[in-house]
Amino acid sequence: MPESRGQPKSIEAQMESSDSEVRDQTDSAPVPQEEEPTPEAGENVESAQSDEWWRASETAPDWSQPAAEATDTEVIPRKEPGTADVYFCGHTTLFPLSRALRAIANERLTGVMRAFWEQEAIELLARDGEIVFVTTRDPDLYCSETPPPLADTDVVVVDRARNQQRETGTPFLLTLARDESIARQPALELMHHYGQKLFSELWTAPRVWIMFEKNADLLSDVGDIPGEPNVRDWALETLRLVENPEQPASFDPTSIPAYTRDGFERVQRLKLTSDEAQFGSQFNGARSVQQIAKNLRLDLKTARQLLFRFLALEIVECWPASTPAKPEPQSFFQRLRGSVRRDH
Repeated sequence: MPESRGQPKSIEAQMESSDSEVRDQTDSAPVPQEEEPTPEAGENVESAQSDEWWRASETAPDWSQPAAEATDTEVIPRKEPGTADVYFCGHTTLFPLSRALRAIANERLTGVMRAFWEQEAIELLARDGEIVFVTTRDPDLYCSETPPPLADTDVVVVDRARNQQRETGTPFLLTLARDESIARQPALELMHHYGQKLFSELWTAPRVWIMFEKNADLLSDVGDIPGEPNVRDWALETLRLVENPEQPASFDPTSIPAYTRDGFERVQRLKLTSDEAQFGSQFNGARSVQQIAKNLRLDLKTARQLLFRFLALEIVECWPASTPAKPEPQSFFQRLRGSVRRDH
């Protein structure tokens, strides 16, 4: 298992121990540059900035589209011997989690993405663009309960596996399966569940610093674990585990969600629930969150929860209602009935 880079007290404390190892390569490694979205002409800039959280950043290429190659003017530094090969790094305020996951899938990366936050670092292992599992060196953060399949397992054996997770980061469920203390398939299913639940904590964490290290050797001992190829639906599943996403004080129910440049195409590739599909069908660039909730007979809390998923995946962006509400576009039959009435 890859070695974790820090302690659970703070991001700064977690990064201190690894700073000497990755300083050179993080300085030289290419970091994706983000472009600020440009408001349309006539738009209230101050209002748009106050609702900055509700505007998804400029979208990245789709999960299945390879990232653009470096231009001739870009200098790709050569990896020095004995140093980590850092592919990307940065704070999620500038490089969102959804974009990091798309990069892993698009580039078919193999290695470990480490997320440093206020608790013990979280590690996502990827192989050829597929997610193998998510883990951490804090077994209580990983799984504080006793799963049903472990009800009849010797407590001493479980504690030993948990202690091993503290030392190596290997999920204790995987250790128990390899020791034949529990069946392999239930163990893999539990690893999938608790890994997604652990990763879901990052979506709402206030400060997260992520770094992806390309290193096939870090996955040498997990070759027997199958990967999850559908990264986009894996990400959506983790967002569904965020039950009560915190909303900023600036949230305005009158804000208007609209699809990003390629958001409409990308959302059609997702396996949406019926509620998500109905909610997404309401985005037309004119309806506010409040109006959508009214149309679907949803309470505002549920509407914000659904909206959070689309925003986190950078499928939609929200704009302030800076202009008087326009009447919703009428359907063909509504326009036809209106025309008939005028003729009479």
